Amino acid sequence: MYVFYVLGSLFTWIEIFLGFMIFFPVQLVVFLLTFWFDKKRRIIFYIGSAFSQFALFLSPIFRIKITGRENLDRSKPHVLVMNHQSLLDILLSFTLYYPSKMIAKKALGRVPFLGWELVLFGHLMVDRNDRKSQFESIRKMENMLENGDSLLVYPEGTRTRDGNIREFRKGAFRSATSTGTPVLPVVLDGPYDALPKKGIIVNGVFTLHMHVMEPVEVEKGADPAELAAVCHGVMSDELAKQRAQRADK
Repeated sequence: MYVFYVLGSLFTWIEIFLGFMIFFPVQLVVFLLTFWFDKKRRIIFYIGSAFSQFALFLSPIFRIKITGRENLDRSKPHVLVMNHQSLLDILLSFTLYYPSKMIAKKALGRVPFLGWELVLFGHLMVDRNDRKSQFESIRKMENMLENGDSLLVYPEGTRTRDGNIREFRKGAFRSATSTGTPVLPVVLDGPYDALPKKGIIVNGVFTLHMHVMEPVEVEKGADPAELAAVCHGVMSDELAKQRAQRADK
């Protein structure tokens, strides 16, 4: 079976890479044709979502299970917060088909195809080593929320090393409290087991779970540290609950 997993991993990475090579020029052309009326870049976002779903669907080693879709309210902006388990998380997030601007580290913008797509989509790239860039990013996040854009943030700042949810950074929660934007917690599980940090070979067939929780309403001017603690608590509890339910089956 190990040979199957190795071949499945190679097939998955090759088809994802080739997909980026094919889809990026298409998205660039679509962007050039639509940017003058599609200011929020929704069209290329949905193309990217379709590619992500198709790429994961083709993989012989991944299955996707999404629950809580009824909590996705597209009528107003939200700050989506996801726990960060794996390199697969970005592809997974697109399969929600929920238009949002991602907050990503600036270094990703230099990665061929993936980074170029992030820049093309208008995602916010932040230099973690530059304090000025971090403060500017908070201001830009607030402007995006006020303009009706939803944000997608991985508040842990990096991938988990043990599968559990790390402490949250406060930046995204400051933007939520300063604008009174509700937070939408999304709990991922499975990507860490499939592809832990520094891993590349997927040793098995894995179901990638994504659960959209009910939104956390935010009062303008609330304490961002308290909001971060509340979200961390409900997400950690939900992750433990899901794991317990699957263990009982």
